Amino acid sequence: MKKSTLFAGGLFAGLVLSQTWRSLTKAGIKFGIKASHKAREFSQQAMEDIGDLAAEATDELRAEATSRPYQAASEVRFEQEIN
Repeated sequence: MKKSTLFAGGLFAGLVLSQTWRSLTKAGIKFGIKASHKAREFSQQAMEDIGDLAAEATDELRAEATSRPYQAASEVRFEQEIN
């Protein structure tokens, strides 16, 4: 086989591979961007849910503290820290 034929075949193969790798790389980057957006949405929702749970727990503790005939010293401190 001639050297020029091998060179042309290698050049063609290199061009095809470079375009394929470029497409695969771009697809990977796009996937990463989409995944990061989904992760950000998930973490924001999780933080909102945790905040809601914390508020509910605080309300329940306040309700429990006010429904008792007396308060223990630790409950009084809890009320003072919240307010």
